[in-house]
Amino acid sequence: MKTRSFLLSVLAALMLAGCSEDAREDEIPGNVLVGKAYLSLSLQSRTSTLTRVDNVKTENGSAAESAVSDVTVLLFDEDEMCLDVVNVPSGEITVGNSGGGTPPTTATASKAQLVPEKTKKVFVVLNSAKWTFTKEAVVGKAWSTINTAIDAVIGDVATASKFMMASAGTKADGALTPVTVHKPATYTASDVAAAKKAAEDAPATINVDRLSAKVQVSQASGFTKPTGSNFTFNGWELSVTNKSVRLYSDLVTYDNATPGAVYRRDKNYLESEQPDVSDNNTKEANMDAVFNYLKNIKNVSENMPAVAQIDNASLYCLENTMEAKAQQLGFTTKVVVKAQYTPDGITKDANYFSWKGAYYTLEQLKAEYLKHSDGTGLKVDLPIFLIKAGVMSQAEFDEGQDKRNEIVANLSEGAAANQLNAKTGIIGRFCAVRYYHESVCYYDVLIRHDQNITTKMALGRYGVVRNNWYNIELNSVSGPGTPWIPDPSDPDPTNPTPPDTDDDEADAYLSVKITINPWTYWSQGVDLH
Repeated sequence: MKTRSFLLSVLAALMLAGCSEDAREDEIPGNVLVGKAYLSLSLQSRTSTLTRVDNVKTENGSAAESAVSDVTVLLFDEDEMCLDVVNVPSGEITVGNSGGGTPPTTATASKAQLVPEKTKKVFVVLNSAKWTFTKEAVVGKAWSTINTAIDAVIGDVATASKFMMASAGTKADGALTPVTVHKPATYTASDVAAAKKAAEDAPATINVDRLSAKVQVSQASGFTKPTGSNFTFNGWELSVTNKSVRLYSDLVTYDNATPGAVYRRDKNYLESEQPDVSDNNTKEANMDAVFNYLKNIKNVSENMPAVAQIDNASLYCLENTMEAKAQQLGFTTKVVVKAQYTPDGITKDANYFSWKGAYYTLEQLKAEYLKHSDGTGLKVDLPIFLIKAGVMSQAEFDEGQDKRNEIVANLSEGAAANQLNAKTGIIGRFCAVRYYHESVCYYDVLIRHDQNITTKMALGRYGVVRNNWYNIELNSVSGPGTPWIPDPSDPDPTNPTPPDTDDDEADAYLSVKITINPWTYWSQGVDLH
């Protein structure tokens, strides 16, 4: 497809080397320009169409996703020590196509401005939020120190109208873009003018990526379900989202990658960097320290979790990547889908139970219960569920079989804490008996990255990467999900699917052109089951 994106142009502020003393060119006598040079920046989008495979393409960002309020440029020497930093205000930025207009606004390289001659590499940040890039904070520090991972929430890098972006880097050069500076032969007016022109005529190109990933979920128009069943899509949310992000994450190569696709290494990339889940006593706390999980309630006093994103809505999250063997349920960003699924033979959106693959209304379950001998089948499994769900107390259970039979016979549906209600199925989770209140259930959808990776557990198969847009389309359903939210930090203790289960730098003249990448767009069809 043909892509449209926005163009950006920025005029950098004055920068000096060494003592970092600010000065304007007209404040400097012509014969003392030794050691000084110029910087010019131009931010320009890529306009070529990049079609990869049938279900992968690039998509331009919206006006909000593409708007730029500030530009920060970090200058480094050949040893990747920071020499200076420029913070460019919005008034000095010309944004092309930020409003989605046609034809797009044209941007050109800015006029050259003074920079340290030792400048060999640059790193660019747009819409900086949580990071502090004052001279005091970064000048004299190594790039590796500046690029430490920080704790963050998605609001630190993506809001409704401000998306943080940073140099995309390359596999060969890493985060910092090498630049060729143009120093005048002498500091006469003519030579200075010639150096400026040379810089502006040959700007260095810098690609910029949004630090956030984007996820969109919709129900396919041709959605299919089992004969006689009913399905209503009720919303979705993200789960297992990262709590940390790097300013720049290293690019990772992998076999059979879709041409043009990228994968990156985040803070939790290695299996050894993932939360320790070996001890059940500390497992959940360790996981919660690293990732955000959509949680179940544990008792009736807690509020039900909101799963309220509508059909075709989008959410943003921090990138979350992992090496091949670390692609595991507890550490892979996913979508949780909420729906009402009613099997064949049950009234649409009614309350029902499941047990050993069969579905029952309350009255049908009571009748089935009576068919079983004491100490067998439902006579064992149903009381276990009722205790866990808070419908039957342990003391009542201990009174004996007659008391259990009495409670089962008197089961009713309503709002009271000791009755079957919207919270019962969640609180009573991980039992052989499941209760679906008003047919509500939840489905787990792991987010695939590169659709070209078909080998299970191969690198690049799962994860969410910055500046990638994951469109998840629900194609079909084969049965009910679980009455509770699938939360890998809280697995079934009796029939567990543990979180570690596999998923499958003298000064010179410099001109820089910056490219903002469009979203890399992936489409994933999902069958719910």
